[in-house]
Amino acid sequence: MNQQSPLSQQAAVARLTQRQKAAIIVKLLVGGGVSLDDLDLDADAIWKITNAMTGLGVVGKDIVDGVTAEFILEMERMGLVFERDIDGSLKAMEDQIGAETLSKVKARQSGSAEASAWGYISKTDTEVLALRIAAENPRVGAVILSKLSPTKSAEIVGEISPEAAEAILGAISKTTTVKPEIVNRIGIALAESLQDKGDVGAFEESAAERIGAILNMSPSQFRDEILGSFEKKDPEAAGQIRRLMFTFEDIPSRITGRDISKILRGVDDETLVMALSGAADNAPEVKEFIMSNISSRLAEQIEESIGERGAVKEKDADGAMTQVVIAIKELEKSGEITLVELEEEEEA
Repeated sequence: MNQQSPLSQQAAVARLTQRQKAAIIVKLLVGGGVSLDDLDLDADAIWKITNAMTGLGVVGKDIVDGVTAEFILEMERMGLVFERDIDGSLKAMEDQIGAETLSKVKARQSGSAEASAWGYISKTDTEVLALRIAAENPRVGAVILSKLSPTKSAEIVGEISPEAAEAILGAISKTTTVKPEIVNRIGIALAESLQDKGDVGAFEESAAERIGAILNMSPSQFRDEILGSFEKKDPEAAGQIRRLMFTFEDIPSRITGRDISKILRGVDDETLVMALSGAADNAPEVKEFIMSNISSRLAEQIEESIGERGAVKEKDADGAMTQVVIAIKELEKSGEITLVELEEEEEA
């Protein structure tokens, strides 16, 4: 009594796509003990069929009968239950697919392989990444640094030779139109290697923005050397990079006095003391600007702490200044503060 009439059965079968019909047949064959290797399906065909399985849910006996008849196959008439996602479908079929073919199919799964690869790379030890990147072609190194966070990238360039760092940062300007699939292949290849011991670009930011972001997080001496080299070879590019950068020294010209208190709330006392201690010698105008925009009582406490702490190593002061810059950029990103735009004549 629950069976459909021949006309309604035909209508239901007609609503299925060809790939869904093929998926039903493949599921039926596998259920009957036929190996997918015997069907000689390549990874692309298996991928398409697996996608077609997704969302089919419960396919009634009448539909199976109709599809079977349409393909003129003499199979046992039965209802089939399909997995509701690709992972489930692949799991059901993995015993019938060769290891190499299964790997290719999984690699195409909604970009998950690429995302997993870059996630793994971002968590890899900086020294290990630095060794790999220094050995790569500068353009490949530029792609890798552009996919990582500016902080991670700055740590990496700090571990490699200045010559290699300059070549890689210079190559970032040549990655503007690199295709996303190339970036994905680089990520997968690098991740696998680490585990084994004109078109639309893959990066939202411009080359100048990526270089500037990395240099923002780099030690001041290294940053000045790289920018100096850029200015000799490509003054226009150097100007663009400088305009997009924000360093500790930029605070007086690009931060309004009323925002200083917001910034200092995001910096711990020890970091602030080290940063201002270093600024007393290297950037006195920054220290003066900050101190003049806080209460006299707080300024006295900071001066007292600076005196008690004594001399600060340049490396520690640089690191503290970078933390202040990070706090500023986070506030800018959240919209809590707005940086003052540089005028054209200030580029020099």
